[in-house]
Amino acid sequence: MNVLLVGGTGVLGHALVPRLLDHGHAVTVLAPGPRPAPAGAGRVDASLLDIPDDELADALAGAEVVVNVATAVPADPAAPGAWELNSRLREEGTRRLVDAARAAEVAHLVQMSITMVYPGGGDRLLDESTPFDTDPARAGLVGPVRVMEQAVRTYSGDGRSWTVLRGARFAGPGTVQDVQRRRLIEGAFPIAGDGSSWLSMVHVRDFAAAVAATVEVRPPGMVLNIADEPVREREYAERLARAVGAPPPPYDRSLVPELPSQRVSSAAAHRLLGWKPVTGLWGRVA
Repeated sequence: MNVLLVGGTGVLGHALVPRLLDHGHAVTVLAPGPRPAPAGAGRVDASLLDIPDDELADALAGAEVVVNVATAVPADPAAPGAWELNSRLREEGTRRLVDAARAAEVAHLVQMSITMVYPGGGDRLLDESTPFDTDPARAGLVGPVRVMEQAVRTYSGDGRSWTVLRGARFAGPGTVQDVQRRRLIEGAFPIAGDGSSWLSMVHVRDFAAAVAATVEVRPPGMVLNIADEPVREREYAERLARAVGAPPPPYDRSLVPELPSQRVSSAAAHRLLGWKPVTGLWGRVA
């Protein structure tokens, strides 16, 4: 099967492309910048935001499945305007990709989304029917994802179909875990509150396995959560500290957890894709 992977030169792309190749698929990556494409993949050196419409459609021609994992995670997430490019990729970029895929008569579109758009649910399991968070303070995150998923949902009819994979926060090398490990070693990663908040994460390699399964199963018109088993914040921080040889992190009850308590269920992906996490949150570090 011919697969066009948008944004495949990052951590996820380097985990995903070998899986697709091992399954006998031909892979072409569309991505800008100096980072190399994964070994064995073709390359279209272009940005989803800047490539002309006709050239984008030409790049997609012949692809049976298009997978969009394009992101622009900033080096300094707290800097003013740091997330503007990422939001543009989700809104403008996805709309352009949907239009080009339609023009190129691509059969199936797989879109990476995020579970972080859910509101805090306390101890309640959050499945795909959970509505997006309406807290105005989180509109900068939630709004672009809503627009992105709405664009993908239009890709149906006339032999076209789509699947959205809402991934939990990534774990593994090259992810936020690198920063967390360093902060634990420095003694600068306290546990917020009483540590009872739920965290939902997924190792990059396990998410790549879910994408590869989706390329082959192609469940039409489905939104699927892709997350490992949720863990309490205290369990997560203490286990990660042990893994790097750091002392147990202190509790700071004046701190609010970085994300709302999200106990995400991936039961639908287990059932429809036959997917379950294998690497786990700790990979080779625990």
